[in-house]
Amino acid sequence: MSVEKMKIMGIIGPQNILNKVLRVVILNGSMHMISALSRVNSADFFLPPTEKNITALEEIPFLKSYSQKRDLAEDEKMVNLFQELFDIKPGLKREYLSEDYDYDDFMKQFSDLYSQVLATTSEIEEKSREIDKKREYLNNLKYLTKFNLDISRLRNMKYLVFRLIKITRENYDKLKKNYENIPAVIIKLAVEGKYVILASVTPGTLEETLEKIFSSLNYTILPIPRDLEGTVEEVTEQLTKSIEQDQKIIESCKKSLADYKEKYINEFQKMYSRLEMEKKIEEVKSEIALGNQLFFLFGFVPVSSVFPLKEELERQFDDELIILIDDIKEPYSGITPPTKLSNIRLFKPFESLVKMYGIPSYQEKDPTVFFGLTYLIFFGAMFGDVGQGFVLLLGGLILEFLYHKTDFGGILSRLGLSSIIFGFLYGSVFGSEEILPALLIRPMSNIDSMLMAAVVFGIILLLSSYIFSIFNAQSEKNLKEAFLGKNGLVGLIFYLLLLYTIVQVFLIPSNKNLLPILIIVLVGLLFIILFKEPLAKRLFPSAKSARTLSANDYIEEGFGILEMLLSIFSNTISFLRVGAFALNHVGLYIAFLTLSQMISSSWGSWAVLILGNIIILTLEALIVFIQALRLEYYELFTKFYRGSGIEYSPVKINGRSSFEEKKSLEHKKKRMAFPLIIVIAKQFQYS
Repeated sequence: MSVEKMKIMGIIGPQNILNKVLRVVILNGSMHMISALSRVNSADFFLPPTEKNITALEEIPFLKSYSQKRDLAEDEKMVNLFQELFDIKPGLKREYLSEDYDYDDFMKQFSDLYSQVLATTSEIEEKSREIDKKREYLNNLKYLTKFNLDISRLRNMKYLVFRLIKITRENYDKLKKNYENIPAVIIKLAVEGKYVILASVTPGTLEETLEKIFSSLNYTILPIPRDLEGTVEEVTEQLTKSIEQDQKIIESCKKSLADYKEKYINEFQKMYSRLEMEKKIEEVKSEIALGNQLFFLFGFVPVSSVFPLKEELERQFDDELIILIDDIKEPYSGITPPTKLSNIRLFKPFESLVKMYGIPSYQEKDPTVFFGLTYLIFFGAMFGDVGQGFVLLLGGLILEFLYHKTDFGGILSRLGLSSIIFGFLYGSVFGSEEILPALLIRPMSNIDSMLMAAVVFGIILLLSSYIFSIFNAQSEKNLKEAFLGKNGLVGLIFYLLLLYTIVQVFLIPSNKNLLPILIIVLVGLLFIILFKEPLAKRLFPSAKSARTLSANDYIEEGFGILEMLLSIFSNTISFLRVGAFALNHVGLYIAFLTLSQMISSSWGSWAVLILGNIIILTLEALIVFIQALRLEYYELFTKFYRGSGIEYSPVKINGRSSFEEKKSLEHKKKRMAFPLIIVIAKQFQYS
């Protein structure tokens, strides 16, 4: 329910085991990498001068960043060929990565196989092209079968040129009208669909003229074989036999490929996993520093993961490595720690909505629980309905458990549960207030109470946001903002006194004695906010954030105070929408109910009610979702949450073991077999 604490882990070791060390780090998946040079050059970096550390200490002045990035394009080409050719689905398996192996030696043993497979596939492609070409020849020769011509004589005429062409019927009609102008003998051989097949014989000296005429008719030349001798029937027979021989060669090649697949299928899968690991290793190396003999590697590791990673490194490499584990010291030596959110299952899905606004900084309080609780209350209060809430709950559970949409599905199911709870409080089922008794209040019958309760609830949340802001500022050692800022202690006191003043003026008009004093105090508090910089210098001399302001800065601060006053009013009034949407929900149902009563037929009346509920469930639920989000972001988060942190992004590779895949498949089958009510029961149990 907070930001998980981090340690800075450093790993120093011989360069010849760098890849193996990185493999362990990546498989562990808990280290957020940082620049090794930045860490070594930071003010708080300290390497104890022990005998084991002497070599490392000597190399520190000569460290340089890793720049020899390997080109894995050829390996990737090889892996892609095997996957495409053998229809292997890409999949990372951890058991192939946890084995002790040398990547270069492993890939080298497949270079000859790659050449053989490439040659075999090239031969298949070449023979396939030849078969297609020969079949085209056969198709074209069928038009000349009735003439029983000698192909070689037809092709090798000295003074005449023979062509077999195809044109459209429309262009053939144009050709017939101009026979007398064509310097060639034209013979119509066949008609196929919208095309006409023609043979032309023309003197060689007039070939250019004929070409111009045919070009205007958009013709296509049909090729005939040029390297075969004999009549049309003899050439046809030769082509048929040649195609059969080529097909036998292709079948033989495919059999060879099938044998390769059967023999090396596991190795092909290993290749993909190990190539992906190597690509990730090369990506990580950009953060590493190298000396003459050693490498230096640093990263942030969550406290809960430090010991397992350290133990794994020591188990595999014994005393070859120097492992440093340091606490994060202020001011973080110029290196910003990442933020890893750690929340219970109930609020985990709401992290995605918090991250939409921003990631909390390392010292900032995680607002996820506060966000989750208030968001559930906002949504339930604005969309309280047992029936429609159950539909949302059901849809969320389906998305979360059956389709693995854990964020959106988890949010939707929890919002549905909140809607059901408030539906019982309002006594509302699919918009109707006649089925259930209200456990708390009927919104439409108590409009003033609903609106007043919404404002009071908003005031409580705004006060909570001021307290949240004070804690955040104290965590970051920003005493100026914690005590003197508009969202700090002075701002909180100002808001409380302002509320008290409003109560005195509007609710207790007879008590006027305190009013001048309250106004003076309020104005004084505004001056404290305006002059917080010089006051911070006197009250907190060591405060790093205190600075000297110019006249323009004070003018800007003045406008900031004006903006603060406007936002206090708008933020407070904005919570009226919580009550307004609760009334709106009932009002929409009444509108559809009235329409249904105007229809004489019962089925038509039910159709209008069902359609109305669908519209309310989709359109209004979406609007309420957005409005609740707006209240969180603009009315609350702006008071205390900056969201300027860096998300914890450990270097890791996504892959599962065969056992995990099998277990996941079995779990999925079981889940599909159980009734949905079991899934709902599990959800309540886990939450």
